[in-house]
Amino acid sequence: MAAHLVCLTNEGGVPLFSRSSGSAKPLAFAEQGMLYGVQMFAQNHGVTLQTTDTEESKVVWRVFHDSIVLVLVQGDDGSSHVHANTLLEHVFQTMVMYLGLDTISRLRNIERLRRDLRVCYPVIDSLLEDVHVFDSICETVEVVSTTEVASLQEPLESFVMECDSTFGCVHCNGRLLVATPKWWSLSGQEMMLLCRFIRSLPKNSASDIPVYLPHASPKVPHRLISVHLLSGLVVSVLCLDVPTLSTVQSKLIETHWLPHFETLKGCLRASVTNIPKTIPIDPGILGFLVINTEQHKCISSCELPIVEGSMAERRPLTVQKRRRILTSFYRNTVGSIFSVIHSPERKDPSGDRPSTFLHVAEETYMNALDHKCFAINSKDFRLFAIFSSAVPHHAVRYVSLQFLENLKKDKAFTDLREKKS
Repeated sequence: MAAHLVCLTNEGGVPLFSRSSGSAKPLAFAEQGMLYGVQMFAQNHGVTLQTTDTEESKVVWRVFHDSIVLVLVQGDDGSSHVHANTLLEHVFQTMVMYLGLDTISRLRNIERLRRDLRVCYPVIDSLLEDVHVFDSICETVEVVSTTEVASLQEPLESFVMECDSTFGCVHCNGRLLVATPKWWSLSGQEMMLLCRFIRSLPKNSASDIPVYLPHASPKVPHRLISVHLLSGLVVSVLCLDVPTLSTVQSKLIETHWLPHFETLKGCLRASVTNIPKTIPIDPGILGFLVINTEQHKCISSCELPIVEGSMAERRPLTVQKRRRILTSFYRNTVGSIFSVIHSPERKDPSGDRPSTFLHVAEETYMNALDHKCFAINSKDFRLFAIFSSAVPHHAVRYVSLQFLENLKKDKAFTDLREKKS
């Protein structure tokens, strides 16, 4: 789905950047000015302009800290505006993560800010494309489901301690593999944005970059040291003055991680499909997304194998189409049927709307010619699943309920957050 994002100053409407996704051409300067002019006209008349719809598109405005205006223009897929507002929230917090809240909220040198914001483009572009993982639309971090994670907890904590820190993790193909309790205690949005940031780093590299934590430390930066252990597998630690990057590379990496390289390779292989190995999966399931709303974690996979002779083989769907269907089903369910659940740290969920119903919806489904979808909203967990169209409708609900109960037991959902006193 093509989208345009425009960032301007709230005072004067000076363009700071413009990004586009898909095949969309960048908006012309006059079009950017028109979008700002409409918002400013409403503001001068005491009206807060949030959204508007055209025949084919939706437009969403957000003003942050009376300094930055973000405008999103994207195709109208029939979903709630809450998802567009969440995307704009992610974009703004990405800017904070790179430059700090003081720089963004107190505009001093516009030309310098415009140049500095370029470092945000890789993460912002990945948020607009929205094709790899489900973390951004769910405000969660996507985790890897593998039984080998437990054996990596001890070497990670030992490595992080040597770095004089308590915040560390390992990312595997854009998903969080293992982390320290302090890292798990970050907000879902912070973990998601850090994951996107680490994924945007050059392959097979090492880096030492200052970052701000949008909720925990928006004004004081920390050093984020990231080192690729294998292609697609990165260990990261948030620290202060010590250690140096050269010390980490020359002394700490080999000591703590070389004995576990075979385990790391196994985790890399598991992360490609991210299919839980210890849980029985009905052959009629084509893809799923399960969210722990309390811990802000999710597991997804659209690469479930088609069993020869199974019902799913009758009308096979490509992995890409499964992912598009699952994303669309989520976007059209949350905000209209299921209520929206934000990170507790998000203080301004403007643009949110209550669900269509006065009661709490617990289940919903959708049937199409080549697939069926089913969703469950339970305490602390939500499941969105795609089924083969050949699966009988009465069986879809039973299989979904049983599948969710099994997924709840996955070790990836063990609560490892630091206990608050």
